[in-house]
Amino acid sequence: MKSATRQCLIMQGFACDSDPSIAGAAAWLRFTPVLSTLTIVTGTALRSPAILWAFAVVAALGASGWNPFDYVFDVAVRHLVGAAPLPANPLPRRFAMAVAAVWSALAGVLMALGMNWLGVIAGGMLALAGATVATTHFCVGSWLYGVLWRRKTPQLQGHSQAGGTQ
Repeated sequence: MKSATRQCLIMQGFACDSDPSIAGAAAWLRFTPVLSTLTIVTGTALRSPAILWAFAVVAALGASGWNPFDYVFDVAVRHLVGAAPLPANPLPRRFAMAVAAVWSALAGVLMALGMNWLGVIAGGMLALAGATVATTHFCVGSWLYGVLWRRKTPQLQGHSQAGGTQ
């Protein structure tokens, strides 16, 4: 696994150093962000509060520890691609899902109130954040979790989790 990918997955809370299965799951950990981004883009492009609110529910379920998109992967997709089930989502990634739930709900509210352009801006920014994690594993919500709770994040402080502070 590339160093940048490893650092981003550690930032999301995955135990890359102690769980060798994370390296094999790294590519498939993009599945949920891809589906999330497609849903957000669809809701934003159609200016559909209902789609954005439905995604907010999916993201809130993910924040609670059970993500319907992960379930779709585990039940249907993984058998087609010969992958192992996805690992449980760690706290920083679940926090990011909570942020996405609120953000998506807000975009939907803005659209429902007739503030379509503000809703499109909010939805577009959320879609950009989703596309970033889907393509690079860098998760803005997990990064924010690290900032708020002062977790050491390797790509921000130049330390490895195992190496501690310098």
